[in-house]
Amino acid sequence: MIRSPFVAGLALSLLPINGWAAGPKVVVDIAPLHSIVAEVMNGVGEPALLIEPEASPHSYSLRPSEAEALAGADAVFWIGEGLTPWLEKSLDTLAGDAQRTKMMAVEATTTHSYREGATFEAHDHHDQENGRHGGASQDDGHAYEWAGAFELSAGEYVWSFAKVDGDYADPRMKMAIIESDAKGEAAIESEEKAAEDLIKSPRSSERVHGELLTPNDSSAYQLMFDPDRNVTEFRIVVESAGVYTFFTEHMPFEFEAGEHFFKTTDRQDVEPTSQEPDSVDHHHHHHHHHHGEDAHAWLDPMNAKIWAGEIASVLAAIDSSNTEVYQQNAEAFAESMDELMASLDEKATRLDGTRFVVFHDAYQYFERRFDLPAAGAISISDASDPSPARIREIQGLVSELGVTCAFAEPQFNPGLLDTVFEGLEVRTIGVMDPLGVDIDVGLGQYPTLIRQLMSSLEKCQ
Repeated sequence: MIRSPFVAGLALSLLPINGWAAGPKVVVDIAPLHSIVAEVMNGVGEPALLIEPEASPHSYSLRPSEAEALAGADAVFWIGEGLTPWLEKSLDTLAGDAQRTKMMAVEATTTHSYREGATFEAHDHHDQENGRHGGASQDDGHAYEWAGAFELSAGEYVWSFAKVDGDYADPRMKMAIIESDAKGEAAIESEEKAAEDLIKSPRSSERVHGELLTPNDSSAYQLMFDPDRNVTEFRIVVESAGVYTFFTEHMPFEFEAGEHFFKTTDRQDVEPTSQEPDSVDHHHHHHHHHHGEDAHAWLDPMNAKIWAGEIASVLAAIDSSNTEVYQQNAEAFAESMDELMASLDEKATRLDGTRFVVFHDAYQYFERRFDLPAAGAISISDASDPSPARIREIQGLVSELGVTCAFAEPQFNPGLLDTVFEGLEVRTIGVMDPLGVDIDVGLGQYPTLIRQLMSSLEKCQ
């Protein structure tokens, strides 16, 4: 049933009080994970839900009652900074004494990298190497992961690479810097082939901390990061004002730790006029490409099953008097996940060959678990609208791959689907929702959410 914001807010505000009548005080970030924790705690107490299902977890602002709940928590379960980049600091400030468990870091969790581009067929469809259930995403064939066009004045700039969680995302990285006669997106397109050739070439000019980079179309740079420094910086000298394109082997956001990667010498941020992937927002970069990892891992029921066991172990260490209850609940939940996956596997077999487009790339864990790959996504991120170029690519995909249906999401304007598919034979037949906005929170929310995703796809037939 659909709850009004007032009723939903009231229910959520009562959770810390009612939920902590017995057992340890537990806080969980999002509704699907909250449901899993509730299953493990059933009979002992209820966890408190931190983020309302109707709210975006990526840029949420804590209310006083939620901050108070964190401050009094014995345990906190959260997906990770890839989903809630703001929460890590709040945990350090408010929940310093709590046992904190990041689910993306739980051993045996299946993880996938974010997919790039508007179409996914090259990455996922009938992946021969990885088989039906799982495996890492495939490369899209580019020599670079990210490209940006900048309109720069003559002068000197600083490009920095920082350690994140104690290490560089990679000890080295290739970069090509090419001046362009075009602007914005056209600049990236015009220099793409040259950049590909430079990055693939073994003749890269090696640079270390403090050394100079100049735009050129004759060689790429092999940037070596100093393991003894928390930040490795390179100086970029631009001799004349113009448009300069940067092509990098890895996402520059993977090397950010508090500061933007590209700055003037007086430490002012320098932003691209265009970039690919086209909807990366540096304010939300930890969500989109934190070490390249897609944070929507709860949409794989196998992960939910693994997480329930970890949750039981954490709670038993805090509350040993209820160890048996936690373990039995986790085992029962694991059995229910096995039954759920078997049931949905049968449905998925009947849906083989379905071609659909999702609003944004949030569902690959579900897609991979049941071998039902989306053909593409209208928007790559949760925080940005698609560019005109991405819309054109999606429109071309419709006829090329026989896409027949597309799904909106509760947090986005469904009218955009009509704009994208105007004049095309694509049905915008319903909603896919990774959080379960219209499902009551607590026990049963998680399996209902997973079943709803499959039910949505069945409407494509």
